[in-house]
Amino acid sequence: MTICTLWPEKTSTLALGLFLSCNSIFVCAETRYVTDELQLSMHEEINSQGKLLQRLNSGTELELIETEGLYALVRTKEGVEGWTKAGFLISDKPARAQLLDSQAKIEDLQQKLNQNQQQLAASQADLKNMRNKEGQAYTELTQKLDTAEKIASTVGQLQHENEAFRAQLNSDKAEIPFKWGLIASGLSLLLGLIGGIALFDYRSRKRHGGYRIY
Repeated sequence: MTICTLWPEKTSTLALGLFLSCNSIFVCAETRYVTDELQLSMHEEINSQGKLLQRLNSGTELELIETEGLYALVRTKEGVEGWTKAGFLISDKPARAQLLDSQAKIEDLQQKLNQNQQQLAASQADLKNMRNKEGQAYTELTQKLDTAEKIASTVGQLQHENEAFRAQLNSDKAEIPFKWGLIASGLSLLLGLIGGIALFDYRSRKRHGGYRIY
């Protein structure tokens, strides 16, 4: 059994050569996978002895701690350590496991694509709704603008008529004093004439003893 050891700098070349030529090869912190269509047993002790710790399915990722003969000490992702047969461990992930990973990735991408399509459809619906509201707002604004233009035209016409009416009123006011002056002069002349006749008649009757003699 070979154990991971830091060799001192002064270790002899001969000892190093003997170590490298050992039948038991030690590998530290390498990744191994259980080969295709297989279920390995991981035991507490070497040579498939001791307590059965776990069943390792094909494609299970393991950390290779050391090897001894036909067996390897491995560690699972969950931190469980035990011995299993080294001949069924490979460096590359099995094709079946890669296929399953690829299928899982495809399913994940398909799910994300569906979500993105749903979000896109929702965004398109919101955009369409906004465009409809924008069209309605534009129509309402156009109608209000037309109404405002009609009101402005009506106001202008009313102002023009008002100015014409004021001009006519001022003209009528200028004519009214002249007419009233003529009427007043006529009335004064008539009253003066009547008064003169009445005074002449009064004096004549008074002079002739109450008889009207002209």
